Amino acid sequence: MLEKLDKQLTRRVVGQVDRSECAVINCWEQWTREGTHARKTGSGATRKITRREDRRIVRQALVNPTVTRSTIRADVVEAIVPQTIFRYLAEANLKFKRPFRALPLTPEHRQLRLQWCQARSMWNVTDWQKVVFSDESRFVLGTDDNRVRVWKRPAYDSRSTLIMIRGTLTDQRYVDDILRPDTLPWPARSPDLSPVEYVWDQLKRQMPSCHSVHDLELAVQDLWALLPQDNIRCLINSMPDRMAACIAAEGGSTRY
Repeated sequence: MLEKLDKQLTRRVVGQVDRSECAVINCWEQWTREGTHARKTGSGATRKITRREDRRIVRQALVNPTVTRSTIRADVVEAIVPQTIFRYLAEANLKFKRPFRALPLTPEHRQLRLQWCQARSMWNVTDWQKVVFSDESRFVLGTDDNRVRVWKRPAYDSRSTLIMIRGTLTDQRYVDDILRPDTLPWPARSPDLSPVEYVWDQLKRQMPSCHSVHDLELAVQDLWALLPQDNIRCLINSMPDRMAACIAAEGGSTRY
């Protein structure tokens, strides 16, 4: 019973201080053993960069809040991993936050989005489960010169293999290689109405560091194969809510 109580207290502390359970336990053990939780001089990993470079990283984030990790890493003399950059910024009380990137919508865009959603406002989850969604995205290796465009078709209970396209995807090539008859019309500038966009986001968050375009293609294929089908089902099941949100926003951008 005491052991169960200790675990409950530990979890409560973890939620309050935003630290891992292991860190909380180690801090408590040090306090009971030494009467202090202060770190010992010289403990922990050696810093890979100087304090001057540390301040430069923080200054970059303050001057340009949308700066990427790649840009910061390229400006640092020593090779450091992204987690190290996050840690240095956290020490300066700077937190990572994904910006809300809503596409600008003209009155015409809003009207078309609203009409499209209203026409499907009575569709239920079962109706949307019959739709096969398709989309393409770009995965970049270092620079735009080393890029791969990937096309996928997720459905409720199945998914297609990924189609890799190297080079530029022209309008005609898209029509010849990808588009098929009997397609559902889709309003322009409406990624928030498509469940596929979040799938791309999941894949890109998990992408490992790649050293060649071939490695990049293999990594995308592996992550796509490992993506749970339940994730795709949950996204497709959200379509009625997406329609309702767009109608409530009168065709404007939604939180999706």
